[in-house]
Amino acid sequence: MARHVLRFGPVPRGAVARALGLSAGSLTRLGSALLDAGVLVETDPVTDPVTRRPTRPLDVALAAHRVLGVALAGGAAWGVLTDLRAGVRARARVPLGGASPDAVVAAVAALAGELGVPRPDAVGLAVDGQVDADGRVQADVLGRRPPVDLAGPLRAATGAEVVVGDELTCATRTEHWTGLGREHTGFAVLALGAGVGHGLVVADRVVDSPDAGLQPLGHLPLESTGPRCPRGHRGCATALLGTPALLAAAQVATGLPVTWAELLADAVDGDRRARQVLDDAAAHLGRLVALVAGVTGVDQVLLVGEGADLAVVGYEALRAALDGHRDPRARPVELTVRDHDPHDWARGAAGAAAQAFATGPRWLSGVRR
Repeated sequence: MARHVLRFGPVPRGAVARALGLSAGSLTRLGSALLDAGVLVETDPVTDPVTRRPTRPLDVALAAHRVLGVALAGGAAWGVLTDLRAGVRARARVPLGGASPDAVVAAVAALAGELGVPRPDAVGLAVDGQVDADGRVQADVLGRRPPVDLAGPLRAATGAEVVVGDELTCATRTEHWTGLGREHTGFAVLALGAGVGHGLVVADRVVDSPDAGLQPLGHLPLESTGPRCPRGHRGCATALLGTPALLAAAQVATGLPVTWAELLADAVDGDRRARQVLDDAAAHLGRLVALVAGVTGVDQVLLVGEGADLAVVGYEALRAALDGHRDPRARPVELTVRDHDPHDWARGAAGAAAQAFATGPRWLSGVRR
C-alpha cells in the first residue's frame, strides 16, 4: 500500500482500495498503521472523482527520507539531493579527482557534504558504461580497466542502500516510477548525444539488459549508404544521429566548425545548410522512432540527452518520416522532449536508489503489521 501511494500519490483512499483490491476494513487497518508510523500523511480534502464524496488523500512523508543521486561525466561528479519521489531539493557539482574507485567514493562524499546529507538513506550512482548485477562498472570515466566494484566501497562509506547502474537504465527506472510511468504502462526512452541509447518499459515493467550501457540501438543500421561510426558500422544510428557526426556533417556543409548550440541556432535562423543537416538527421530519427515503436508496441517515446533538441528544431521532418513509416491505421506515436541538464542523470540515479530503498526492507521495517 505504501509503495502504491509513493508511486501514484497523493491518492484518495478509495482509489487505493480499488487499485489494490482492498476492502474498507483492510484499507483502514493498513492505512492507520502507516499513518501512525509516519510513513503516510493525509493531505487537504478533495472530492473522490469516482464516488464524488469528500476524502483526504494519502501521500508519503517525503521529507522523512533523503536520497543522494550522482552521475559521472566530463571529469566531474554531478549530484542531487532528492526525496523518495525523486523530487530535487538541491544540486551540486564537484571535480572528479581521478579514474579510480577511491576517487569516485571521495567525490560522492564531497557531494554529500556540499548537499548537507552526510548519512543519506540511499545513494544512486549513474555512469555512462556497462554495469553488471553486482555493481561492477566498466566505463571510460574509470579508464580502460577491467570491471571495478563501486557498489561495495560506496556502501561501506555511506552505510546506505546503494544502487549503481548505467545512466539510461537509471533514468528509465525513474521515469517509470515518477514520470510517464504514472500514466502509461509502456514507453521507450531514447537518449541522443555522442551515441544513441535506449530504455524500455513494457507491461508496466522496466526491460533490463546487461548490455544497456553499451547502447546497442546506436549501432542499428538506418541507411546503407551513410557514413561510418567510430566502430566502423556504415549508416548506423550513431553515425547519423550522434552529435559529433552531425557537427562533422555541418562542417562539411558550411566549411566552418560549429558547436551544437550554434548549429541549432543557425537552423532556426534560416541558414539553409544547417537546416538541411538537421532535417536529414531528424528524418533518420523519425525512422528510428518508427522502428522502436513498431518492434516494441509502445506509442509513447521520450527523448532525452544533449542531442534531444534535434527533435524540436527538426520536428516537421521527424514527424513526416515517423508517420510515413507506420501504418496509417496504427496509433499515433506521442513524443516528449526533455530539456537537457547533466544533473538529470543524477536525478535518474537518485530515483533508482529511492525505488530500491522503498521496495526493500528498511523503509517499512518499523511499521506494525
